[in-house]
Amino acid sequence: MAGRTRVLSVDDLPFLPFTTRADLQADQEAHPPFGNYLAAPTDRVARVHRTSGSTGPALLIALSMSDIERSVVAGAECFRAAGVGSGDLIVHCLNYCMWSGGLTDHQALERSGAGVIPYGVGKSSELIEMIRRIRPTGLHCTPSYLGRLEERLAADFGLAPRDLGLRIGLFGGEGGLQEPAFRNRIEQTWGIRAMDANYGMSEVLSMFGAECEARCGLHFFGDESLFAELKALDSDETSPMENGASGELVLTHRGRECQPLVRYRTSDIIEVTATEPCSCGRTSPRFRVIGRVDDMLVIRGINVFPGRVVDAIHRFSDRLTGEYRVQVSREAPIQEFRVVVEERSPGASPRLAAELADALEKSLSIRPTIQLVAAGTFPRTSGKTCRVERTL
Repeated sequence: MAGRTRVLSVDDLPFLPFTTRADLQADQEAHPPFGNYLAAPTDRVARVHRTSGSTGPALLIALSMSDIERSVVAGAECFRAAGVGSGDLIVHCLNYCMWSGGLTDHQALERSGAGVIPYGVGKSSELIEMIRRIRPTGLHCTPSYLGRLEERLAADFGLAPRDLGLRIGLFGGEGGLQEPAFRNRIEQTWGIRAMDANYGMSEVLSMFGAECEARCGLHFFGDESLFAELKALDSDETSPMENGASGELVLTHRGRECQPLVRYRTSDIIEVTATEPCSCGRTSPRFRVIGRVDDMLVIRGINVFPGRVVDAIHRFSDRLTGEYRVQVSREAPIQEFRVVVEERSPGASPRLAAELADALEKSLSIRPTIQLVAAGTFPRTSGKTCRVERTL
């Protein structure tokens, strides 16, 4: 009937264009502050977060009370799956300064049944003093932050990480936990159960992926709020989240009030590892993150994902600290490819550089130059670290 608007369903999504982060950034610049995709009156905005701004201007994220509740519910499911609940006291070490991982994940921890110590980032020595005094059961942070805490424990307190008596580590924001050697080193050093417990993105849903005790991939806990597609890397074709499927994760909001996104290209490349019911009893599909489209480097005609670099580095966690930088040519086409990595004991393993180069060549199909540097060469941060440098 003329004048009537047809309500679209998920079956219509393949006929709609994709949305990118650059689209949202341009729209917010043209229509400040929240962009013209704000779908609710401003008096419905209950909270404002922002993204990190690591890939262009930071996005402002407007949330209604309903939007916040959806994020908290999904986040609590993530934390429960990872093994947190009543009786736990978790020190929460993510940035509270407008980043959704601070306040929203704090609320999700509380909803899981756990108590929360809202520490935030920085002042690592004071953090250690607080942990020794209060004796929480767990820690929520980026995995790389553990290196900073290990240094301060040794230098300021003469203690080993195990001396803190933590039971569980909840990690997110960075890769590495799916590499067994890296996870094993964390667990042996800290005496904790190390869980990949926090996958999400501020502009979509603060958390919607976490592994369970079976540790066979990240459960997708976004079904109530998100519709997922996988976009092929070499075309606009999409496929559902079926076992063995891979591609760029594309998400559409279900029920988002303030800033609903339609076919949002997340830039994360994932592989669906299982869709049958898990041994934990959950029926959600499981996946692993391979890398990011916007991080992908084309080196001598070969697609290289920096996330695969860290996987190889973590296999040598007994001899490497895990801190590294990928250095490539300033201009395309990229010809030079160097990996600079910290060695725990300089000179202790003469063949380490060659062994690491062999491992990276096997994983990436291209051989980098390896430069070993002393432990402590690179600064430690409590947040995400940029490890790709165009300096050659």
